[in-house]
Amino acid sequence: MRFGRMEKRFDEARYRSLVGMVEQKTGKTIGSKERNFLTRGADEIDLVRSGLEETMITAYHQIRGIKKRRKKVQDLRSAAFINALDKISSDYLSLGIFP
Repeated sequence: MRFGRMEKRFDEARYRSLVGMVEQKTGKTIGSKERNFLTRGADEIDLVRSGLEETMITAYHQIRGIKKRRKKVQDLRSAAFINALDKISSDYLSLGIFP
């Protein structure tokens, strides 16, 4: 089964249930266009974009943290380079490749 398909169906069912409950409690119905918008689950592309967004946010915070902690680092580009080298050296050490 493709990545995200089960989650999409689960989300759609949960959102349909929630919309139904709101309609029941308020005594008002939601139009089909709004219902479809509110109950749509995440597609694979939505999940990929969400994951990419989280990765980019995490990377930016790491880079920004390096720039703030190290006074000699003057720009984000240099901080990104340091971050990459730190990750590579950490992996090399954990794999026993270096030194």
